[in-house]
Amino acid sequence: KENAPKLVELNDKPVLLIKKEGQIYALSNKCKHMGCPLSAGTLEDHTLRCSCHGWRYDIKSGEYLGSRDIALKVYDNKIESGKVFVYI
Repeated sequence: KENAPKLVELNDKPVLLIKKEGQIYALSNKCKHMGCPLSAGTLEDHTLRCSCHGWRYDIKSGEYLGSRDIALKVYDNKIESGKVFVYI
């Protein structure tokens, strides 16, 4: 669903899928601050806010908005025949 983050397990890795404006974003579900699950966070435009301490990430790049040196792992993906394929 649009604007509804979904947590999936892929090869034993928690991956957060977000559909925004028809585009799928796939990123690590762990906040870089203290490892909190980002699936419990809130989405505003293309910014995901961690529910634990408020760290904010750009879902397009995975970049933490407080420092360009910190970023979440972002996974390439594609939609084919109505299915989402994520490259781990």
